[in-house]
Amino acid sequence: MKMSKILININNLNEIEEYEKIGITNFLFAIEKFSIGYKAFSLESIPSSAYVLINRVLDCEDVDKLESLKEEISRFKGIIYEDVAVYNLFKDEDIELIWFQNHFTTNYASINYYLKNGVDSAVISNEITENEILEILDKSLKPLVINILGKNQIMYSRRTLLTNFNKHNNLTDYNNMILKENATSSRFLAQESEYGTVIYNDEYFNYTHILKNIDATKIKFNLILNQDLKPSKIDAILKGEPFGNDGFLNKKTVYRMSEYNDR
Repeated sequence: MKMSKILININNLNEIEEYEKIGITNFLFAIEKFSIGYKAFSLESIPSSAYVLINRVLDCEDVDKLESLKEEISRFKGIIYEDVAVYNLFKDEDIELIWFQNHFTTNYASINYYLKNGVDSAVISNEITENEILEILDKSLKPLVINILGKNQIMYSRRTLLTNFNKHNNLTDYNNMILKENATSSRFLAQESEYGTVIYNDEYFNYTHILKNIDATKIKFNLILNQDLKPSKIDAILKGEPFGNDGFLNKKTVYRMSEYNDR
């Protein structure tokens, strides 16, 4: 695997040197006040050579605040974003724009629409099959980003769901809750901030093994969104150590009962 194609989020500034030793040189930083679900950093602490993550849904006040920081943010190499307001603010700036709405980037027609209108790349959803990923890559107008390792984001709400639940049930208010679903014994990680609540499957998906089936020229980056793994563990996984699950790679999402009955 070409380490030069890896783009990984940073949880601690000390990790950068460790990643560079194993050949990873592309780094993603979540920005304070404009991201959710990952360790966030102040703008002044982020190196100019980095990509930044803006994955919050923004209201009008947030957009105004982001606009006031436009010059500071434009010094970075690129933005991975969710809200279309980010595109509108930065489309005329000299900065790469990578569209990342995980539940929307599921087909080449939608992705190509954005690519035709000035977006530099898009992160393909991790909630589709390997065959669907290959089809999107084959028909995309530009190289795309594949989300190869992370915890699947199930939902994001602007509401403070943990606080509301704990208050309603007279429970101690605390964050980073593990929710257990009794029927399937599935575990979910719920994180809350003043900007809302995000819920992940608490087990990592690992799509690194499909890269051998993909033309590398069709890939801009292999994205790793790391919640709690050390650089040494990331290195071992990239070298082939068994880890995580296959997520949706071999399990087509069912949208209608007729599709389920046809399976």
